Order: sequence, then structure tokens, then C-alpha cells
Amino acid sequence: MAIAQKIIFAILLLSLILTTKYLLPTTVHAAEEKDFSTSYDVIYDVGADGITAVTEKIILRNLTSQYYATQFSLNIGSTQISDISASDPGGSMEVKQDLKGTSTKLTVKFNQQIAGKDKTLAWTLKFKSKDFAQHLGKIWEVTLPKIVPDLNLEGYNLVLNVPSNFGEPGSITPNPKKTESTSGKTILTFTKDALLQSGVLAIFGETQVFDFNLNYHLKNPGLIPTLTSIALPPDTEYQDVSFSAIYPKPLNITLDSDGNYLAWYRLKRAQTLDAVVTGAAKLYLNSRVKNPNLDPALRQKYLASSKFWESNHPAIKSKLVEILGTNPPTINFEKARLIHRFVANTLKYNPSRLSDSMTKRLGAVTALNNPTEAVCMEYTDLFIALARAGGIPAREINGFAFSSNSNLRPLSLQKDVLHSWPEIFDEEKGWVMIDPTWEGTTGGVDYFSKIDLNHFAFVRKGISSEQPLPAGSYKVSDSSKDVDVHFSDKEFNAKPTLNIAVETPQPAVAGFPNKIKVRVENQGNLLAQSSFISLIAANLIVLDSVLRTGPIPAFGSSTFEFNIRSKSLLDEFDDVVEVTVGNQKIQKPLNVKPFIVFRNFPFVLFGLIGIVALIYFGILGGFIYRRRILKRKKL
Repeated sequence: MAIAQKIIFAILLLSLILTTKYLLPTTVHAAEEKDFSTSYDVIYDVGADGITAVTEKIILRNLTSQYYATQFSLNIGSTQISDISASDPGGSMEVKQDLKGTSTKLTVKFNQQIAGKDKTLAWTLKFKSKDFAQHLGKIWEVTLPKIVPDLNLEGYNLVLNVPSNFGEPGSITPNPKKTESTSGKTILTFTKDALLQSGVLAIFGETQVFDFNLNYHLKNPGLIPTLTSIALPPDTEYQDVSFSAIYPKPLNITLDSDGNYLAWYRLKRAQTLDAVVTGAAKLYLNSRVKNPNLDPALRQKYLASSKFWESNHPAIKSKLVEILGTNPPTINFEKARLIHRFVANTLKYNPSRLSDSMTKRLGAVTALNNPTEAVCMEYTDLFIALARAGGIPAREINGFAFSSNSNLRPLSLQKDVLHSWPEIFDEEKGWVMIDPTWEGTTGGVDYFSKIDLNHFAFVRKGISSEQPLPAGSYKVSDSSKDVDVHFSDKEFNAKPTLNIAVETPQPAVAGFPNKIKVRVENQGNLLAQSSFISLIAANLIVLDSVLRTGPIPAFGSSTFEFNIRSKSLLDEFDDVVEVTVGNQKIQKPLNVKPFIVFRNFPFVLFGLIGIVALIYFGILGGFIYRRRILKRKKL
């Protein structure tokens, strides 16, 4: 009886071990048990409709003579699985399916036992999923989870078959061992070593276009008029934004230190105002910035500790030392990679927090101490605090991120603002966007080396961790939908159009300083990049004749002043000033006259004489008074 009990106990123990140990690359493998080893040959065959047929050929090897396997459990990084089947040499095998959070657990019951040391069982698992390949606007995107290190994982080979009509890949991470095309398919082969580092992110296409309609609800509760602003989606290294309409028209649109566009409105006391902004955004897979540079003053601000980004907190500093190890990288980008991996692997996304309409932002330190209570804000805040503590300039992006499966790529912030992710400044690449939230929820898909074309920035926060507010934060009711963003099949046609107005003094006073004002207004729908503005004249002296306009947003304007004067107080002539902005030239006549011909010259002259006389007699009177005082003292 005792022997039978031991055998039953051993079988139950082995079943439990295999249930938690031998998993697909989407979950952690148990490394402490060494009773069985596995090897995989996996094929992901993506159909023209995006449905992926997965075939896994698995070899299970018994490393002991004491136990044998009766079942096998795998966690698949997908929540939409169908057509599941499994078979071994004995025929079909029973498969149980259990949805667990962001993955599906499959438990396969073997038809035969693997008894005896070095005995093997070769078996096959097949299923289909909608989660691995998505047609998103102008691109196709394929994401496959990484495998997790396991001493018992003998081999892992992955082949990804993609229809050739998906187009040329714009980006593939990690680099495939081999790429070939045959029979209408693009075939990508990945090795175990590459997949241990990251999951697969393959993007077919290089640009994406979104149309957007944003609503802002403004109110001045005060008793005096106020000037306020709203943040519009900005142009960044990875996106261009065009505006088809901004209603009502703002007083002006300016840029802040983070590169946000601020549309300014003046509100009367107790006034409410609804602003509507429509346009399109073109997203790029690769940064278009060459020779990046970060102003030293801004760099210090992007390293500062602040509310929610407590980079000076002892807990943050201590954790950073632990993350970087005893031999930390010297390059900031590699430091950031380690921090990103730590945040993605440590924090656990808690969707239940989103049930509260007023989700409280925890900040970096609280997120570190409560790793199971995170949403995207905590992933972002913890990364920024750790990065800044490590001397890496970092800031936050709030915006729209398209997700076809919110279980794998969750969207959360508040109301219509759907997502939050960080970006870092790299000396070679400039500002680089990353997403530790999605890497943590997709089973290790690499959102550090290359981000996708689904992240549309509404605002960037770096100087402040709380301002400016993005679109979707100005709600007047829970039922209002203030953010409408969708893929567009239209071409992105946008360009800046500059209107130049020159204001000259008429006439200009000879010999005295005079100012010429130049107003440059962007009447187009796209940002006008910084250009030179110059002023020349044939007979006038122009001080600082060349200036830079700086970037001018669509619907925005800037005014510039040039100081001019003639050579003599008695000059009198007609001249023409020529203003050049980019490739546009504007000429305007200017008349110069001596001061004495002006109608009020006599009054000014007599006034000057009177002032001089008062000064003279004042000094003379003081001198005489002091002489009298001295004489009295001598007497």
C-alpha cells in the first residue's frame, strides 16, 4: 500500500511540475526542476486576412528514470485562440483551454507515458489566432512573444511566414537569421538566442496616417478676464501634424519648451468656450532628426526630480544601482534598455483600477512599492524617475495608441486620453519613444528597440509632470466623446503657407533709431520650420539684419523688429526696404526726413532749450549758493 501511495504521489507531483514548467515563450519557465527537457520547432503562418495558423512541433525528453509525464501545459500569449488540436504517434490528444488574463492556458493530456531516462515523445500542437497579425491602416504589423530562459530548453526555432503582398518590411526586431521569398510568402527565420532577448515586432510599411477630431471645453470661473491655452498635437521626430480647422480661431499658437503647440484664447468672466480641432497626423517609423542636440538648460530640467518622478528618492537610487549591476553600461541608451526591461518585467498591469472614473496617479515610488497595482501611468512614471536618476534625460508622452486587443496592449489614463508612454534623449538618435507597458503586457514584444506606428502623441510633458493637459482631459460629462482618432486611407497633403506683413515708420526720422516690424503668419496647415529672416536697404544702416524665425505652427504667427537709422540728422531721401523670409521677398518704400521738418519741431526745440536752460541755471545757482556758505564759515 505504501508503494502504491508513493507512485500516485509521484504522478501527481510530476503533473504539477509539468503544468508550471514547460510553457510556450509567453511565460516564465521553471528553472529549478531538471526532470524533463523540451525543444520546439514553431511555424507562424499568417494568412491574407491576418489570421495566423500556428504549428508547434515539440519534443519532450525524460532526463530521469524516476518519473514519467502524463500531461503538458502551455501558456499562449493570445486571448483569441481557435481550432485547437494536438496529436502524438498515438493519435489525437485531449486539450483543455483556460483563459487567464492576457494569455490562454492549454493543457494537453498525453496518449502514452514517457518512462525511462532519455526517452522522448514527439508531438504536435496546432491552433489559430487573430492576435499575432493586424492590418492597421496603411501597414501590417506582426507581434510574437519572446521565450524566457530555461535550462531545460534544448532548442527553439521559429519560422514566420507572411504574405508577400504585405509589402517590404519597414522594421523587424530582432534581426532574423534568414529572410527569403518563395511561393508568395516572405519567410523569416529566428533563432533561440534572438528570441531570448525579445519577442518579434515586424512592421510592413513605413508610415501611417490618422484623422482626428478633438474637443476642448474651457471655462473661466473667475470674475476677471483670463488668458488660457489648450495643447494641440505637436510635430515630433516621429510625426507630422496638419490642422484643417481650429474653431474658434485662437489669438495665436505658440510653442513651449517641450515642443507642444499651445492655442491661446481670452475668456471673459464666467465664460465657457468649446474649441474644436480637426486635422491629420502622419506617423513615421524612423526619426527624421539629424545631428540631434539638447540645450544644456533643458537637459538639466529633464534630469530634475519632481512630483511623480522622484528621481532623488533613496528607494529609486537604490533600485537603480541594483538594476545596472556591478558593471553598469557607460552608454545611456544601454542603461535605459536595462531600466526599461526592469519596469516591463516588474510591474503588473491591474485593469481593475480603471473601473474608478478618477483613477489616482501613484507616482514612481508608490509604483515601485506596489508593483501589482500599475496602469500605464505607473510604468511611465517609474521609468522616467529611474532614467533621470541614471543621468538620462526623459519625459512623458500622453496620446492615442491604437490597440486591437486591449488585454494585450491595454489603454488607460483617464477618459478619452488613452495611453501614456515615455521617451528618452539619445545623443545619436535624438528623442526616442519606448513603451514599457506594452512590452510588459505582450509577453516581451520589444517596444524599446523600435516602437510601432500606433502611438500618436497629443502632448509631451518634461518640464512639468502634470502640464499641459492633453485632449480628452477637458470633459464636461462622462458621456461626452472628445477624442475621435481613426486610420485614414487618404494621402497626407500638407504644407506651410507664410504671409508676411511689413510695418515701417512713415516717415522715418533721420539720424534717430527707428523700428521696422515684420509679422510672419503661417496660414497653411503644417508647421513652418525655422528659417532666416533678413532686411536690407540701400541707404539705411540696419542693425542685426539677419534673424531666425523659429518654428511657426499652423495658424500661428510671430513678430520681429529690426532697428534702422540714417547716417546723419539732416538726411532726407526715399529708400526701399526688402524683407526676405525663406524664398519670399517683400519690398516696401520708406521715406526718411530730417527732424527739423516735422511740424512739432519748434515746440520740441524750444522745450529742449528750456530744459538745457533749467539745468544750466540750476547748476549755476547751486554753485553760487555753495560759495556763499563757504564765505560765511570763514567769517
